[in-house]
Amino acid sequence: MSDLLSAANRPEEAGRWRQEAERLIPSIRETFWDEKVGLFRAATIRCKEPDIWGSAFAVYLDVATPEQARTIARYFKDHYREIVQCGQIRHLPGGVYWEEACPRNSYQNGGYWATATGWFVYTLDRVDSRLADQTVVDLVQDFRRCGIHEWVLDSQTTLKNYLASGAMPLAGIRKMLEGRNSRTR
Repeated sequence: MSDLLSAANRPEEAGRWRQEAERLIPSIRETFWDEKVGLFRAATIRCKEPDIWGSAFAVYLDVATPEQARTIARYFKDHYREIVQCGQIRHLPGGVYWEEACPRNSYQNGGYWATATGWFVYTLDRVDSRLADQTVVDLVQDFRRCGIHEWVLDSQTTLKNYLASGAMPLAGIRKMLEGRNSRTR
């Protein structure tokens, strides 16, 4: 909200929203972090599964502490094969399904999505730049070969030409590359 208000040239309102976000960060870290798994959980009561997307987004937004970010990045590297398909990212760890959702191995309950790929590679880059790069290459190759879909699972796809899948990864990829450039200066 702060970014939108800043873009609309409303700095006072943007500042209030930024302060509110900063105030909430410690609560998010404490409430949702699962030290045993090494990921943030999606919720605290129902559907509280470990959340791949949410964990990657927490790193992308600097909500995760530096140690949490490293732990999440290591988790992504160690569990890569079960959470990535053709550069696209599963919502939950491999073999884990939402407590209440659509049928297993469909849509958000087992499908792989490109929308979170930017946050994912931004996080993964902290521990394995080559694997982060390969994830982006795999995503682009899959888009070229099969088209851009809302989600995929093996040969199953839905909603061809899904704009969010093509656009969302770009911000995280850009931030990953900018971070590399600032480290090499």
